Amino acid sequence: MPGKKAVVVILSSKQEQILDSLSKGTHTPLHLKQRSSIVLMASHGENNYAISRKLQLSYDCVSKWRSRYAAALPELEKIEAESPLQLRREITSALTDRQRPGAPPTFTPEQVAAIIALSCEEPGQFGLPFSHWTPTLLKQTAIEMGIVTSISERQIQRFFKRSGSSTQPLSVLAEPQHREFR
Repeated sequence: MPGKKAVVVILSSKQEQILDSLSKGTHTPLHLKQRSSIVLMASHGENNYAISRKLQLSYDCVSKWRSRYAAALPELEKIEAESPLQLRREITSALTDRQRPGAPPTFTPEQVAAIIALSCEEPGQFGLPFSHWTPTLLKQTAIEMGIVTSISERQIQRFFKRSGSSTQPLSVLAEPQHREFR
C-alpha cells in the first residue's frame, strides 16, 4: 500500500528569495531557518523522507510544516499581488507556531499592580506595627483590602521578580543565610 502523497509546494520567485534569505540568515531564529529550508526543499520536488534525513528532523515535523505552508500559499499569493512589501512578514507568520491555549491568568494586571503599589507604601500607613513588608504581610494586607481573595507568598515574590521592581519585600531581597555549625 503506497503512502500518502506529499503536498506540492510551488513558490513564486519572490517567495523563494525570501525563504532562501531566511534559511541562510545569520540572525534568523533556528525554527525559521529549519522551516524555510523544509519549504524550499519541498518546492524543489524533494519528498518528506529525504528532507527529514537531510535536515535531521522528524518526518512528522517536515510533513506538518510543508502542509502548513501549502495551506497558506493562496493567502501569500494574494498578499504578494496586493502588497508585496508585507510578504516577508506574512511568510514569517506562516512559519511561526500558532498561539496555544493555556490556563487563563489567575491574577489580573490590575491586581498585580495594586500589590506592587501596596508594597511601595509604608506598612505603618495601614496601622501595622512594622517598618518593612514581608511576603506574608503583603499577602494578609492584600486579602484584607480586597485586592485578591487568596494568594501565596511565593506568588507575591514572582510578581516582584517578573516586574523587576526594586521595592521588593524585605525577605525577598535578603539572601538565605547558611551557617556552619560546629
